[in-house]
Amino acid sequence: MDWIANAPIILWCCIVFILGLMVGSFLNVLIARLPHEKSIIWPSTSRCFACFQAIRLTDNLPIIGYLRLRGKCRYCKAPFSSRYLWVEIGTGLGFLALFAFEILLNWHKIPAFTYHNVVTQHALPPWQCCVFFAYHAFLLCGLIAAAVIDAEHRIIPPLIPYAGMVVGVVGGALLPWPWPNPVAIAGVMPTNSTWIFHEFLGRIPLGLQPWPFWGPTPPFTPPGSIRMGLTTAMLGALAGSLVVRLIKWLFEVGFGREAMGLGDADLLMMAGAFLGWQIAVLSLFVGAVSALVLKLLGMLLGTSSTNPALDPRGEGTRELPFGPGLAIGVVVTWFSWHWLGPRVQFVFFDTITIGISALVMCIGMVAAGLLLRRPDETQAPQ
Repeated sequence: MDWIANAPIILWCCIVFILGLMVGSFLNVLIARLPHEKSIIWPSTSRCFACFQAIRLTDNLPIIGYLRLRGKCRYCKAPFSSRYLWVEIGTGLGFLALFAFEILLNWHKIPAFTYHNVVTQHALPPWQCCVFFAYHAFLLCGLIAAAVIDAEHRIIPPLIPYAGMVVGVVGGALLPWPWPNPVAIAGVMPTNSTWIFHEFLGRIPLGLQPWPFWGPTPPFTPPGSIRMGLTTAMLGALAGSLVVRLIKWLFEVGFGREAMGLGDADLLMMAGAFLGWQIAVLSLFVGAVSALVLKLLGMLLGTSSTNPALDPRGEGTRELPFGPGLAIGVVVTWFSWHWLGPRVQFVFFDTITIGISALVMCIGMVAAGLLLRRPDETQAPQ
């Protein structure tokens, strides 16, 4: 029967989902403690924020514990936020989707994984697949934690993006492009001609680091070397941070007031360390659209992003939830890169095109800020 033949795949999916639930439970600890600058390792057991009683181990099981207690503390009956439940479910489903797309379906069309197809061979995933999944799962966890905290508190604690950046840089240096593909596969791209011509579009073999930082690859950073991985990761982190800071400054020059937080720059810095500077830069614009969609959905559903404790004047209802939108933008750009990358390849490997695009973007951000500028409502009319 088919289900017997697919039993190994079903087992692996169950394991990945349960792993995601457990990781989601830990993410809840980060989400609950980091905004209040509390230690994430002490106390080692979770406690009720109302009566400070330690939560039993059986009550702390992902999903089951919340449903058993009906979302209330066993001792004082204080309600727990439903966020605990949704973060666990969301992380579990996120892990399952990541495993299904990257390993089972080979969504990114990694050449090396076509020879280790888990679905057709009904075999255990090779260690390369496990490392590939774990590396990107860490990025996904950072995006989830940062997005939820930013949506609730409008801050992104530096520990999350900076820890993520370290993992991204170290992992990228140890597993440089074109890993997990053999280094020889990089030979499909020319070493003495720019990669912007039509005949080279879509031919870059995707790896753990989707693209190298430049093409053709410079002699001092040959494919598969630590220097290649380290340079790609560091430039990705630098570009992710600087592009947000630059746009923030330009927009605020025209807008006349603060419009973005530097936590958004840290979030994109983390994404750039994992995915390279090309995806990081494009994710900013996809994230802006995602943030606008989230805002419109919130307005249609009648929800408000205003936290009275943080915003007593109620001005938050006009703000875009940019942290969650940016996280969604990173994921959308990342998973559409095998389709989107070839269509923007001519931009990212030509210095003149990059310069012109950057100039247009800078002028556009200042102009957008001027168009949206409004007089200070706190000033009395003259």
